[in-house]
This record gives sequence, C-alpha cells and structure tokens, in this order.
Amino acid sequence: MGAGRKMDRTPPATIDSFFDCTLPVVPIQTFILKIAGRCNLNCSYCYVYNKGDLSYRTQPKVMPRRVVDATIIALRNYCSDFDIERVHLLFHGGEPLLAGEDFFRYFVATANAELLPATVPVFSMQTNGTLLDQRWLDLLRSLEVGFGISLDGPEEVNDANRVDHRGRGSYARVRRAIELILKDGRLEDLFGGLLTVIDLDADPVELYRHHRELGVHSVDFLLPDGHHDNPPPGVRAGATDAPYADWLIRLFDAWLRDGDASFQIRIFENILDMILGANPASATDSIGGAQNGIVVIESDGTIEPVDVLKICGDRFTKTDFSVVTSAISDAYQSDLIRIYQAGARALCQTCRTCPIASVCGGGYLPHRYSRANGFDNPSVYCRDLTRLILHIREKVALAIPESVHHKLARRAPDLVTAVDPATNPVS
Repeated sequence: MGAGRKMDRTPPATIDSFFDCTLPVVPIQTFILKIAGRCNLNCSYCYVYNKGDLSYRTQPKVMPRRVVDATIIALRNYCSDFDIERVHLLFHGGEPLLAGEDFFRYFVATANAELLPATVPVFSMQTNGTLLDQRWLDLLRSLEVGFGISLDGPEEVNDANRVDHRGRGSYARVRRAIELILKDGRLEDLFGGLLTVIDLDADPVELYRHHRELGVHSVDFLLPDGHHDNPPPGVRAGATDAPYADWLIRLFDAWLRDGDASFQIRIFENILDMILGANPASATDSIGGAQNGIVVIESDGTIEPVDVLKICGDRFTKTDFSVVTSAISDAYQSDLIRIYQAGARALCQTCRTCPIASVCGGGYLPHRYSRANGFDNPSVYCRDLTRLILHIREKVALAIPESVHHKLARRAPDLVTAVDPATNPVS
C-alpha cells in the first residue's frame, strides 16, 4: 500500500495538535474481533455497511483459521510484553453468529490454551439476536461467552430500521430469543442486556416501558452515528435546538421517577458518575473522555481503531498493520489509533475551555469529525450533550443531601451557569 494512499486517509489535523504524544501509550485490554465480515440484517444506520465505507466488500466473510491462529498468538505475545493479566475479547461483525458453532469452540479453546494462566481471557459478543436459539445459548453458556443483543424498541420502532436483506423486520425473531434467555436462569450472568439506537420518531417513555416489560435489566441507548459533514437525523448545523437531549430528558425523567436501581441505563449512569466524581473509572469513549485501550482486529487480521470511525470515509480506518505480519504493539504507530486512545487529551480548544468537558469528555470521537478540521471540532451532538448534562445535574442537585454537594462543586464549579446550550450552536 503506497504512502500517498495512506496519507489520503489520515485526518487533516495531526496527533501532535491534540496532545503531547510523548505520553505513554495506553495498554490495549479490549480487542473487538470482527469474526464475521457479513450480516444477515441490513440496518439502515449501520456504520459498517451503510455509511459510505465499502471495505467490507474485500473482507473475508468469516475470519479464516490462519487469521484466528495468528490473532491468538499475537494476543499472547502482546499480553506477555505488557503484563496484562486480564484481556477482553469481544466477538463482533457483521453478525458474529454467522461464523458458526465450530468457530466459537475452536477460538475459545485455542485462546484459553495459549493465554492461560498468565492472562485470563474474558469472552463476550454483540449479536442482533435473530439466530439465537436454545442450541446457541447452551453453547455460549458452556464456553462462558457473555453477550448483548441489539433491539431498538417495540416492533414498529425496531422494524423501521432493523430489517433483513429482503426488507423483513427482525423484531419477532429477536423477541423470541430474549424470551428464551430470560426463561433460562443459567444465563443471567452472561446476558448483558440491550443496545438501542435512538429514533427521534419513537416515544422515549413508551420505548422505556417496552424494555422494562420485556424483563431485561440493562439498556444502553446509543446516539445515531454521524459527524459534521454527514450529521445524524434531526441535527442541523447552526441550529439552537437539541432534539436528542429533549428525547433523552423525557427518558431520564421517567427512569428517575421509577427509582429502580436494578434497571440500568448506561448513558445516564455514566453521566451521573462523572457529575458526582464518584467513579471516574466509569468514564467511557463516549462519556467522560476515558483513555481507550481498545482496538479492532478485522476478519482479515488488520489491526484498526474503533470501527465506528468508518463513518468518516471509505477505508478511513485501514492501517498497514496485521496480526499476520505485525505485532499488535506496532499499531501504536497509527495516528488514528493514538488519537482514539487519547480520550479527553485529544479535544479541540473549544472543548478544553468548556466546563461540560469534565463530564462529556468531548463526546464520541467519530462524532467530532469533519473533512475540513479532522477531529479538531466539538461533537456534532454538543448542544444535546450540554442540555442533557445540565438537566441531569439539576435533578441530582435537588435530590442529593447537602453533605455531598461539595462533590458537584469540585467536579465542575460552573457547570450550571457557564454554558447555555441555546447559545451554543454547533457550526
């Protein structure tokens, strides 16, 4: 691959403009394994297949055995070099179940044999759930593979976007899988809950009630992926509204009124933790600006930054490093991987001087992108994050005892008064 092509993919702003690149690299402790290069669904908002990146067309449909072996050896060597005692391996796709049962048996057995006892591999998976049946669930339990399922809400909401290649909705198949899971008490520790992509046309309170009635105990609500050149639905450059904040505020208020701590909503819990300063370790790559020890290994073995960056352009995430020919640590030479790892150290000047940044961390890196400035921008969701955080902060300030108010002041003394989302348009 020529140097000219590589530069075409490089963000316009270099890593040195974001933070001191002499700081230590972040150990990689989570590997997203793209074991399947295809999916049996065709979700309209999918960042892998429907946001302009066409590199999936040249990816193997299933990670070949030689790439599996090379991946596990590369993991063993990396964990040994960095003294990593516990590593998270997330099976992903596409739809990972398309890799087949034998693939999972081989991968888990080989990884355990190569990594243990020095490094403990923790296996998990994100699936669309349409292929899950009792046989698959028994296998996942025997292999101790945790899993989450994607579901966007009731049938009419979910099936507006999450359809198969014939245009048929996926809700009924996913619901059957969830019912199987919840009937089997042996799966309680493995089922991580639901991922839901926000649809502004859906009623957030009805959607919340639907998920609660299903019987699940954890949901992660995701903002649709977009950036300044290709904004998400409902976001307009220069506007002063914040439709996603308004949607999430209705959801938050319903959740808060219920007062049931056993039902977890990750985005709200992350924001609350960051406001209170009670658990900085809960910062993530989308809230709080954590330093990110995460990379992707594609089905052909390429080592890449987080996969949502595919929304920034065709082949945007591609590097010259592969587990077949490189050590995992070689990937630290990629500016894009280092920018992603930097978390809140890689913020634009606007975000660095904003009191909200101590909570939002600048938002998710892919959502900051523009062709003109690279990642040297606030998030395309800046207004929404600001309004949501201020609302949650106000609700918390009214509810918590006076004895812990000092934590709010210490975390962000001007959080309520310094930022007015109505006068903070994202350009």
